[in-house]
Parts: sequence; C-alpha cells; structure tokens
Amino acid sequence: MLGIPRPTIRGWLDPNQQALRLAAQERRGVRECQRCIGTETALGPDYVYLLGLYLGDGCLSRHRGGVWRLRIIQDQRYRGLINECRLAIAAVTLSRVSVIRRIGCVEIGASWQHWVHLFPQHGDGPKWRRPIIMEQWQQTLLGTYPGQLMRGLIHSDGCRSMNTVSGHGPNKQKRYRYPRYMFTNMSDDIRLLFTEACDRLRVHWTQTNARTVAVSRRKDVEFLDTFIGPKR
Repeated sequence: MLGIPRPTIRGWLDPNQQALRLAAQERRGVRECQRCIGTETALGPDYVYLLGLYLGDGCLSRHRGGVWRLRIIQDQRYRGLINECRLAIAAVTLSRVSVIRRIGCVEIGASWQHWVHLFPQHGDGPKWRRPIIMEQWQQTLLGTYPGQLMRGLIHSDGCRSMNTVSGHGPNKQKRYRYPRYMFTNMSDDIRLLFTEACDRLRVHWTQTNARTVAVSRRKDVEFLDTFIGPKR
C-alpha cells in the first residue's frame, strides 16, 4: 500500500541479513557456485561448518526448475546456533536465508540451483543407509579446517554435557562429575569424519557404544571449549 519494496522491509526487520547479502555480493559478484567456476577449494571455514551441520541435521530437497533447497534443523532453544547456521548459509550463497518456526524446532534454509554441487553426498534415503564419501576438494578443506567440521557436527548431532561416575574401592561412595563432548550418529562414515577431525587436532577420543564417540580428557575438553563450548 505504501509502495515500499519488500526487501527494504526485510532489511529493517533484520539488518544483519541485508548486510550479509551486500558483503557476499562484494566478495563474489556472481550467483554461480564455486564448483562451477573452479574455486571450490577456496570455500573456507563457513562451508566446512555448514557441511558438518548438513551431515548431522540437514537435507536437500528438489523443487521445480532444477532448484534445490537446503534445510538445517535446530532446536528452537539455541538462538546462538540458529544465528550461526544462518550466517554460514549466507556466507556460501547469495540466496535469501529463511528461518521457519516449527513445533519445538527451527528450519533454517535457502533455495539455490547449486546446492547439490556443494553437497554431492546428497542421495535417496537416510544418510546412514548409504556411503558418505568426501570428494577430493572436500578432503582438502577438511584437512585445512578440521575444527569447523567438528563444530558443525557437535552443533547438529553432538553435545557438551556433565558425566557422573562413582568412585572405586574406599572412595566408591563418592561421585565425580566432569564435562565431556559426545557425538552420536548412525552412519559409520560420518563418525569416521568426526574421529579423523579429532586426530588432526590431536584430540583423544573413545567409542562409548556403536553410535557414540566421546571426548573426555580434561585438556581435550578445555581445548574444544575454546571454539565449540555448550550449545546456546
């Protein structure tokens, strides 16, 4: 009714979104993906973090006209993680990033023709039922930014929690609590990506059951706290 463009209104409601789009346009100036123009190895830490989120709680769905939609699901309690996910998506694509409220969760997503190029692990059915193999350019990025992959995987299918154990011998009545990181995923390939990232960072890990990997040593937990920390 007032003749004000809708993108202007969106910019008023969410100034960060508009700033991100302008910054991305200055950096790239094109709508093609990095694989199409041969610069995939320069994607950087935002992509590796987003890859971790996708492997945990993300999916691609195809729409008309060859357009793909990336969807990442986050618990609605963690506003900080929701914002981090949105920033990571906006850093990779020029497409508008939407945040849709669901019952108990939030869907962060964007539509783009090139998502399937950047996430070639897409396929039919659950990820744990098919091989998840990284391409060579992805392996290069994972070797450069292993901490960002761990952040994405923990922020999707992991947590930082307090573990309680009972003492032994004369101290069996005592109970001890200590923090640890847990990562749970049904896919052997995705768990292997997590443990390989731990190895690159020289972080000791243990397999607590068939689906779960834990990082429990104090110095390793303190190290992960410097760039992961509790979910917020």
